[in-house]
Amino acid sequence: MHTIKLTKVGNATGLTLPRDVLSAAGLQHGDAVAVEVRDGHIEIAKADDTYNRAMEVGRRFSARYRRTMDILSK
Repeated sequence: MHTIKLTKVGNATGLTLPRDVLSAAGLQHGDAVAVEVRDGHIEIAKADDTYNRAMEVGRRFSARYRRTMDILSK
């Protein structure tokens, strides 16, 4: 187990993870992560990109069919 101090980063709080911890978790600098709190513990895992891709498809659909959606909503 590693002990790491939290540091101030602008108006937020951050932590620096050692390289061996990132490697063991299959993460590297720049990866998107999901953060959850369960039973008082913080869990960090590689983000599942499925949600982000689905949201992007929805945004493109909304932009492309904006006029049609306006007409249908009346």
